[in-house]
Formats: sequence, C-alpha cells, structure tokens
Amino acid sequence: MDKTNSVFCSIIIPTVGRLTLSRAVRSVLDQEFSRDDFEVIVVNDSARPLPAAAWQESPRARVIHTNRRERSIARNTGAATAVGKYLWFLDDDDWLLPGALEAFWLLARQNQDAVWLYGGLRVADDSGTCLVELNSGLSGNRFAQILGGAWAPMQASLVETATFFAVGGFEAAICGTEDLDLCRRVALHGDLANTGATVACLLRGESWETSTDYSGAPEANRYSRDRVLSEPGAFIRMLKSADSSYWYGRIFHVYLSAVRHNLRHGRLFTAASRAVYSVAWFAMARQHVLSRAFWNAATADHVPGGPGSDLVATLPESEAFST
Repeated sequence: MDKTNSVFCSIIIPTVGRLTLSRAVRSVLDQEFSRDDFEVIVVNDSARPLPAAAWQESPRARVIHTNRRERSIARNTGAATAVGKYLWFLDDDDWLLPGALEAFWLLARQNQDAVWLYGGLRVADDSGTCLVELNSGLSGNRFAQILGGAWAPMQASLVETATFFAVGGFEAAICGTEDLDLCRRVALHGDLANTGATVACLLRGESWETSTDYSGAPEANRYSRDRVLSEPGAFIRMLKSADSSYWYGRIFHVYLSAVRHNLRHGRLFTAASRAVYSVAWFAMARQHVLSRAFWNAATADHVPGGPGSDLVATLPESEAFST
C-alpha cells in the first residue's frame, strides 16, 4: 500500500551523532498525540554507526544513512523517504515541547490551504532556562514580510510535503541560511499559518556547538534574496502582502541591497533591473514614503525579532543575516 501522506507529519532529524540526539527523538516520541500518526526519520550523516539507544526500538522511528554530505542534503534525503503530509525539520540538539503536534494538527485543520505552518520558538541555555521566546505571528500571504526579514523559524515549522518538493527542497549550495532560503521560496509559492503555541526549543548555551561553517552565510543570504526576486510573480505577490508603511520600506531596502549585491559581482544588467524595480516599488508605495516607518524600515539592517536583531542576539550565527 502506498503510505505517502497517510500520516500527519514526518519529523526529520539530521545528525552527526551528538549526545543530544536522544533528547530530540524522545521529545517527538513522547508527544501525547492520538489524532493521527507521525514518524521520526533520523538521518545519520556522521559516516559511523549511531550508539545504541532505546528510541531505536520504536516502530515510529527509523534511521537512514548519508555520508558527511552536510545537513541540507541529509534533510532532503530524509524528506525523500517521508510519508507525512507535512515535514518538520529539527536539528539533533533541538527538541519539541509538550503539545506541539496537537497544536499543529489543530492549526492544519483550520488552515488547510496553508503550505507553511509555524508556532513559537523558545531559546534556552544548558540548564533549560528560557532566554527568549520568538513568534512573529504571521498568517496568510506574507511574502513581503518573509523576504523583508520576518522570521518563521524552521525548528518551529511544518512544511507541506508537496510544496517542499515543488520549490526544490533545501538548496545545498546555501550554507547557514538555507532555512531562510527555503521559507522565502515557500512563501512565494503559498500562504503561512501561525499558532500562538510555543512548540519547539532551540539550545544556545556554553555546550552548544555546530559543524556548520557560517563564514559564507552573509553572502549566501544576499544570493538567496536576489534569486527569489528573480522568480516570476515575486513583485506582484510582494505588493499584495505589503500591508503597512513599514513593509513597503523593508522591500525598498531589499531592492536597494540587491542593486549593491549585483554591482559588487559585476552583474550590471541585473543590477540595473533591480534598480528599475526599486523605483517602481517606490512609486507604488505612494503615501507610505511620507511615513517615518517607511524610512526606518528602509534604513535598518534587521527586522525587530528577526534573524540578526538584538532580540535574538543569543544566536551566534546572527551576523549571517545582516544586509
């Protein structure tokens, strides 16, 4: 029998064998959720066997293997074997909070056309103390907001499986901001839905470590945004979702940043195209350009509460999201 999409959610956890993996898997398997079925796919990218653990005996958990291919390829590999209608990507040091699957099941029932579902994210230190909780609360067509710097954290998000593959999954060439890149492409494709529930926890403490090289992330972030600007329908979808002076200002900022990015790389024709669109966007903004909020947004490096802002200064890779 074809089991594709016969379960509600597939939780995909790439790992290099860190000790926190068991906590991540147990946080999923211990969910009190009987509305529908779910599965856990651990993608072992460590090139060595995982230590034996009790969770490996669960019928809901399975392990597949990749060979040090980096996490985007590991995630895509896990997604290719998934049978859930939605995909949830956790790192092996993240964990779900109680009631997370229930909250998402209710949200999905109420927003059946949404392709990206997300909730609140808690950032905690080694002792489990909450450092900050983040939830931008966006629902509907929020393409301008996502492209402009609002955050729908991947650790607290479900992505509709069909849409994930329709946009091409994670881009392996982008390292450090691949989750933002995926969210931008999905937001261009369809709508978001948000729950006020805090559903996942992100570890940031003295013991936290990463195998990801973030040195190229700022450039990857600029490349990602510029590529999305080139997609058919991007300008119109941004116009439909820019619902305040602030967001008109943010997209003006994005276009000007894209002009600078392409000039630095000698892509004069593309830079000229981005300049034309920035003028068009400025003209479409009309009375919004008279607002202080427009110019505050146009000149700011980061969106408050978004990646790179002071609110999430606990995230050491925050510099990757600067403009």
